[in-house]
Amino acid sequence: MKPWMKESEIKSLEKILLGLAKKPGPLRILEWGSGGSTAYFTDFLKRHGISYKWLSLEYNKKWHDEIRRLKSADPDTKIVLFDARNDELKQRRTNMDDYVAYPKTLGVKYDFILVDGRKRRRCLVEASSLIFPDGAVILHDAERKYYHCAFPLYPYSRFLKTSLWMGKISRTSFLGKALNALINQFYFEAHKLRRL
Repeated sequence: MKPWMKESEIKSLEKILLGLAKKPGPLRILEWGSGGSTAYFTDFLKRHGISYKWLSLEYNKKWHDEIRRLKSADPDTKIVLFDARNDELKQRRTNMDDYVAYPKTLGVKYDFILVDGRKRRRCLVEASSLIFPDGAVILHDAERKYYHCAFPLYPYSRFLKTSLWMGKISRTSFLGKALNALINQFYFEAHKLRRL
């Protein structure tokens, strides 16, 4: 199962994950909004022999059950449901505090955080205190301007693609040259987007 992303976005995230994998120990990954990305990127990490602990938070029971079924044999992937029903209007109107705040209750820091579900602005705010200094926070559908109010929490950030943004809280990085090359590769596209 592939994520609902453009192929170029998938390749960008693969490069970031490979760069982060150079650090010692398993990658700790948090994802708000499970889906094709949960299945695809955990399989990608396994194919590359990269150790990980993936925590995915979902609000739609139907989608949660589908991904959980796909990943049932994977002990390194945990999917937690915060059921907001399958009603999109209800999901938008519900504050979903438990869904947003749950990771902080675990007392864990993460190397990679993917924000691709509901309450993305609030998730970005939470992510800024959950990410390791050398980690990366990724926002999908980042072209939506109402998410941008959370960007100042990340002193180092860039649009990698029109709808893919990366924030970091520190220049320090296990990614080193690989991350800088990735950022430079997409700098022109990001700079062009800002002029729109």
